[in-house]
Amino acid sequence: MKNDVKYDPPRLIPSIVGGFNAVASHIYIILFPVSIDLFFWLGPKVRVKNYFLPLMIEAAEISSAAYGAQAADFVKGTREIWTIMLDQFSLLFSMRTFPIGIPSLMVGYMSSGNPIGTPITIDLKSGNVIMGWLFVLLVVGLLLGSIYFALIASVVKGPGYSLNVSQVLKQTVQSFFLSAIILSAVSLLALPISCLLSSIVLVMPSLGNFPIMVLGLIAVWITLPLAFSPHGIFFEELRVGKSIVMSVRLVRSLMSATGTFFIMLIILGYGLDILWTTPTSDSWMLAIGIVGHAFISSGVLAASFIYYDKGIKWLKHSVQPKKQEGTMVVS
Repeated sequence: MKNDVKYDPPRLIPSIVGGFNAVASHIYIILFPVSIDLFFWLGPKVRVKNYFLPLMIEAAEISSAAYGAQAADFVKGTREIWTIMLDQFSLLFSMRTFPIGIPSLMVGYMSSGNPIGTPITIDLKSGNVIMGWLFVLLVVGLLLGSIYFALIASVVKGPGYSLNVSQVLKQTVQSFFLSAIILSAVSLLALPISCLLSSIVLVMPSLGNFPIMVLGLIAVWITLPLAFSPHGIFFEELRVGKSIVMSVRLVRSLMSATGTFFIMLIILGYGLDILWTTPTSDSWMLAIGIVGHAFISSGVLAASFIYYDKGIKWLKHSVQPKKQEGTMVVS
């Protein structure tokens, strides 16, 4: 019997609107990003400055010989840059894991304090202690991020779907494998790409930032097919390998539409972050920005799940039958 149900490709605006409607009708979802941002803002700070700053200065002094008369200025500039960066960094930010994690406004925010006074500061001075903290924070962040993703996926699926602990734990394990694969790929590609980029800049300095732009476009073209890898894990409960394959198939089938969709999400999310970070860190008005960021980020993620759901249904029921018909005609 022929199936007369027609599946259309996912549409951009309806997916985005549907994502925000899903979050608005389940507003408790934003408690995850709100809570983690409040913790980063008002909670303690775990610093690694006393461990990393001497290492960075020592590395700068070793390489300063190549700068000749400007060696002292190079070391001074390196010290200032790393001092500013490490003063703003807290190891607790590691709880914001990628690609699966809870979105945070405060991770990229230059914070100098908070409305309730000077936060408690914990200084870590041992490399082994830092690695221990980092491992625990990454595990906690990945677990919370998995719960957050699973919750949004369940909302998009509809009222007949409910979460269970064993399912979330399995998805967390798959999330760990996905993060490990992406981290390994980035680590393997980072060194040769940086060497290639440095060589091009040294040989042809007149090109300016053009090589960086070209490599950036290539990186986007390579990584975009993996954009829906987390969605298969949480929406269809796939293993990481199968989820990556489905993501590549979906993006390759709808390359231009998917690229436009993610550009719209990035502009929406990061564009509004400029508004949310307008208040200073010692003003309670920043709490409004945290809530706004939580709603927008959750809505954007829900929209991506809706787009994925529509795209997979279209891919399974429209693309595959056409291939089967073509095979029958050839035979």
